[in-house]
Amino acid sequence: MGKIISICNQKGGVGKTTTCVNLSAALGILENKVLIIDTDPQANACMSFGFSSKKLNNPALQFMDFTSVITNNIIKTNCPNVDLVPFFEDLNFFKSSSKFKKALAIIRKSYDYIIIDSVPFLKAKNIDILVNSDAVIIPVQCDYYALEGLHKILKAIRFVQKKLNPNLSIEGFLLTMYDKRVNFSRNIVCYMRNHFNQLVFNTIIHRNSKITQAPSFGKSILEYDINCNGSVDYLQLANEIILKNATATEDIITLEEKESSFNDRKFTKTVNSETKNHSLYERILQKSKIDCRMEQPSFLKNFDDLLNLTKSSVKNIMGTGYKNHFGVWIYKINRANFFQKRYLYLYFKNDKVLYYNKKWFSH
Repeated sequence: MGKIISICNQKGGVGKTTTCVNLSAALGILENKVLIIDTDPQANACMSFGFSSKKLNNPALQFMDFTSVITNNIIKTNCPNVDLVPFFEDLNFFKSSSKFKKALAIIRKSYDYIIIDSVPFLKAKNIDILVNSDAVIIPVQCDYYALEGLHKILKAIRFVQKKLNPNLSIEGFLLTMYDKRVNFSRNIVCYMRNHFNQLVFNTIIHRNSKITQAPSFGKSILEYDINCNGSVDYLQLANEIILKNATATEDIITLEEKESSFNDRKFTKTVNSETKNHSLYERILQKSKIDCRMEQPSFLKNFDDLLNLTKSSVKNIMGTGYKNHFGVWIYKINRANFFQKRYLYLYFKNDKVLYYNKKWFSH
């Protein structure tokens, strides 16, 4: 049974669509079946995958079975395991929440995650999205204006939890557009962690120019450049969500006390230089599907010995590595912490190792 996660914040420009597209791509690469539902009239999620908004001008569609309308208009994207329901210009699914809920109950059986991209302002459509969701991710840009409007979405979530959907939970606050060179960005991170602690994702999405470039090519960041820091961030976020949902036993957390302290909005002057929990990231990697860490085998003088070997021979020597959607095999070849690590990339041609590359990742 798939989990329905809406990505919601009443403020625009905080990274809702970017997170929807790139998180879905990362979950898909980690072998989860994902469906994206684009509810924004700007259809930016569609454009990020290279599609324009789909226009259905037949008014009779509003009286059709919602399940049939959705399933007949699902688009397969270039990202592995990721499907897309485009924004329908002339069809508002959310005029009748009960119909949409019944449709989702059927469709969710075919997916591990359904990610809903919401509109960048609070209105009835977003309330209906929250009513039909199991959880909500709230992107928070690392600047002051993002914090100023955050209490509005928290108030809406509390209303939905109390009146309409008591099973709605907060999947997490996602800190986006973080720039470690800016002191105020670090202030925002510490402030959010102090007030919402375990509700804030350990993963932080750093500012990265390639994240903003990827949509202009109709690609997710993982298709555009899987080696960049933006791809690492979203793969890390996907790992954290997978691990959280595999081990989650916590009750739904109410927000009254947290919101009252948050509304004070007072910042401290002293900030830790880094706010990430390294041990948690190591546990995520140990339990995730891309944990392919290894040391160089002692009988290999260097990795040149792998050249021209077949895939089966490589598997016997190195084990099964993580295979990205370009057919490249990836191994972690040292035991450094997550933020300073080296990977071995094996490139194949005609089922044999053509060449290899060693790359360092660091934040």
